[in-house]
Amino acid sequence: MVYWLEFVYSPPGFYGKDIAIDVLSAIVVLLIGIFSFRNFSLDKRNKKHLFLGAAFVLLGLSFIVKILTNVLSHAEEWSSKQFLIPMFGRDIATSYTMIPAIGFLLYALLTLFGFYVIYALSSKDELSMNYVIIAYFILISTYFTRFTYFIIYLTAFIFVLALSRRYFLEYKKNSYKNTLFLCISFSIITLSQFAFIFTATNHVLYVLAEFIQLIGYLFLLYTFVMVLRNATKTK
Repeated sequence: MVYWLEFVYSPPGFYGKDIAIDVLSAIVVLLIGIFSFRNFSLDKRNKKHLFLGAAFVLLGLSFIVKILTNVLSHAEEWSSKQFLIPMFGRDIATSYTMIPAIGFLLYALLTLFGFYVIYALSSKDELSMNYVIIAYFILISTYFTRFTYFIIYLTAFIFVLALSRRYFLEYKKNSYKNTLFLCISFSIITLSQFAFIFTATNHVLYVLAEFIQLIGYLFLLYTFVMVLRNATKTK
């Protein structure tokens, strides 16, 4: 693996390809956010669609941050070139290597809060102090990602696993096809987050996790298109 301050980005030979996959994932997630906003425009009394769209925008932004961080990280050797020092000063040129660390922390924060908002919205319970406590522990998890990169994926795994379980139980009650599709989508994303946990020790898992995650989001996009189409027909 390629490391910067103990953060994992791309295994050797896969750099560039993973960026292309992340670009596709960002587009798909942002499209899901747009469809959520469209659902809100059809029924403005249901503000859950508004917050759901915001959650997917957070996930989309997390991919954008990851992409930019990945590109800048592989250009790290630029900071050692002498022409940067007179242009930006020695302090700025040498601190350029901190970009991967800051980028990864921002990526972690956006990802976890995106999944957290989706998880909170899937609950039928009213918002309570428990959700504030969870938000606090997300901040703590993000902080400790500085020292152990896989904490972000472990935390994300727990969120999407809980989401998959909720939609599975809901499907057992109502047998709606869209509920089943949501369960399948988040189950695929859950598998990708589980695979990401072990990417430091296995290069192949990183590649598989990237593809599995993209498939999960594509399936989720399909589900949202179906939901919007049904909502439009009902309207």
